[in-house]
Order: sequence, then C-alpha cells, then structure tokens
Amino acid sequence: MLISGISTPSCSYQLPESQVERPEGFQGSSKDAFVRDDKKELEAEQSFRQMGELFLSHKHKNHHKGDHGQQQRPGNAGDVSGPQGSGEIGADGVSMFPNREGYRTDFLGIDYPMPELGDSIKDKASHLIGKPDEIELKYNHFSIVQNKERKQCFFTACNIDGTQSKNVKRSGSWVIDGRIPREDQLGDEAYADNSLDRGHMVRRLDPAWGSSAALSSSDTFVYTNAAMQHGNLNQKSWLDLENHVLGSARGQKMTVLTGPVFSETDRTFTNHGRINPPTQIPEKFWKVVVWRDDKSSQLKGAAFVLSQSDILDRDSGLFKGGFNPGQFGIYQVPISQLEDMTDLHFAPVDDITKQACELSSADGYTPQGL
Repeated sequence: MLISGISTPSCSYQLPESQVERPEGFQGSSKDAFVRDDKKELEAEQSFRQMGELFLSHKHKNHHKGDHGQQQRPGNAGDVSGPQGSGEIGADGVSMFPNREGYRTDFLGIDYPMPELGDSIKDKASHLIGKPDEIELKYNHFSIVQNKERKQCFFTACNIDGTQSKNVKRSGSWVIDGRIPREDQLGDEAYADNSLDRGHMVRRLDPAWGSSAALSSSDTFVYTNAAMQHGNLNQKSWLDLENHVLGSARGQKMTVLTGPVFSETDRTFTNHGRINPPTQIPEKFWKVVVWRDDKSSQLKGAAFVLSQSDILDRDSGLFKGGFNPGQFGIYQVPISQLEDMTDLHFAPVDDITKQACELSSADGYTPQGL
C-alpha cells in the first residue's frame, strides 16, 4: 500500500458483513465505526432514548409540521436534562448546543491552537449563521471546523483530562448542528440503506471527563462529528489505536485532533440520489496526539493515518465491483507529511515520528514512541 509516497508492506483483512457480530439489541452504535459498546450499555441507551422521546412527544405534540409535510423528529435526547441550559432542542433533530466552551488552547499549560486552514481550503470552511467571521463549532470539551463542500469536518480538536475521565453511559441520538447551514452537513441521507458508518471523529469517551462528562458524551452524537466510513473497516485496529491513546492519557492531559484526508480523487457518492449535490467519500483518516512531556515540559506530538481505500474498492453496494474487504493499514507519519496531505497547518511540537511506518497488528497497532 502507498501512503503519500511512502511504500510499506500491506496487511489483508477478510470479514464478510454476515460475520460481523453485534450485540443483541444493537441500535445506536450500528453506525459508529469508532465506538464499541456492551449489551448493558446499549440497553441503558435504549431506555434513556425512550424516556427522552416520551418527554419530547408531550412537549411538541402540537408542533407544526416540517417543510415537507412530515412530523418533525425529536432532537438530541441527551440534551433534555443536561446542565447549562442545554434543553434547547429542535423538534426536527436539530440542536443549538448553547453555552459550550469548546476546545481550550491553554489546556496543556502551553498554548496549542487549533490547526490553521491552508490557502487551498480556507474558503471552504462553513461559517456560523449570522456570524460570518466565525468557523469554530464549540461543544463540551471539543470543537469542530466544518468543510461545507464535503459536508464533513476538516478536523476535530478535543481536550482529554485523564485525571478526571469517566466511563459514562451512552446518551443521545444523532442530530444536525443548527448553528451552520443544513446544506453544509451530511445527515442520515448519507448513511441510510448502505454499508457506511457514522464514524465518530471525536471518540465518545475522549471528552467525557469532569462534572459534565455525560454532556460531553452526548455532544459527540452530532453529524458534524461523523464521517463516512465503511462498516467493514476493521474496527478493532482503529479501536486499538484509540484505546492506546486514551490509555496513555490516564493520569495526564492530552489534546487529540482527528479528521478525514480530503482528496480530489476521492470517489463521488450520492447514496442512490439521496445526496444532492453529490459528495465524496474520504479514503483516509488521520489523528494527531499532543501531550506535555514531564521531563522537558515541552509539547510532543505524533500523527497517524488510517486508509479504507481498498475496502471501498470492493463494495458493490457503493461502487461497481464485487465486495471483498481488502487491504488497509494504520500508519504513523511525521506531522509535516500529514500537513502536505491535508493543507492543515499544525502548531509546532516535538514530533516523535521521523519516518513513516506501518503499525503492526501483532502488537495491537501500538504507536512507536508514545
């Protein structure tokens, strides 16, 4: 497999859809490529959702119908009883996410700003409605900048405090962010009746720390935080990497940035006419981890890239050709190489990766030097 000019050995992965095991009652996370939940957690989520929908059905029973003559759907049930006035819920599945602080640049004790958009992409950022100079969407403990042309995020930026992490239960359903235009986002029209997953860019448990951990978890269920990933993407490999990152944050603070790699050669996708105008499916995803080194008190960082190109090649339901999950890989790359791939410009850190390498499945895709 070739990643940005670096040729490395490939590995293969065979897992037909019929062999994908999901827990009994699996609902909310069937479209979450980066989230895995046990049966008890799923049952708790279903119970929570039912209570939230019952509450909303009474609250909005006399609400007017939507533009297309259909009754509008309940919004984010996870916001029903959240703190800081988070009960502002749209009956059509839209949330305004009020009173969110978002990503903190001083979180690590040394200022680390969000990436800057390069000249080739800065005009493609979605701006907040009524705020033409603002592009940052703030949530609890993380922020997102959206690509209005690709209708997915340029990147997410998340603060993780491993000293206050909590394993909170799932709460919330997928919603549109009402602060930016609807046409700048992909909703369920991208994921209905196909093999694509709503891949969490900010992992649900990463921002779940402190007294507002449950609100953070709920905030991750927003379509700006979802990216199109194939359902037969090897969830274990990326999950292993995420588990290692979150495990490394235990007892300390970390900043994690995540997003798709957008390329002009990405495949065009309409989901059988549901998406108009069409969009493109990213073939690669990236993650950057930044932390403060105890010895030097300087910021260190590492970057990773995941490819799903070969899996997409073989899905007859999305594109021509027979389905046979093929080769994929997780690569550790220099941050400068990731900048070349994305035209995102990251603040300087001591990069622990000097040369791109493919992580091995034999040791659970453990990053080198992290």
